[in-house]
Amino acid sequence: MPSQSIVQALELGQVENGSLIAIGVCVVAVLLVLKFISSIITRIVLSVIFAGLGVALFSQRASVVDCAAKLKDQAVLAVAEEPSPANDVTCTFFGQDVTLDMAK
Repeated sequence: MPSQSIVQALELGQVENGSLIAIGVCVVAVLLVLKFISSIITRIVLSVIFAGLGVALFSQRASVVDCAAKLKDQAVLAVAEEPSPANDVTCTFFGQDVTLDMAK
């Protein structure tokens, strides 16, 4: 039985919500670093790391949402014209395929 990545098993809503939670965790982590770390160099390095991770998460989330919108548009066009294969557009989250449930 082939193994499947955890991210491959996620759906669009789970990716959207999970990435928002992770971005919130990054913001809290930056605030905690600024509050409790006394070394200025450590503060800067950790703040840049968490801020960069938050920006990357937001960027990937926006990419998945845009991809889902494209798939919905293609589905509407396919109904109006002729059906096209569902594999035309692949949505990815940090390089992993994400399953999109368009019925919801």
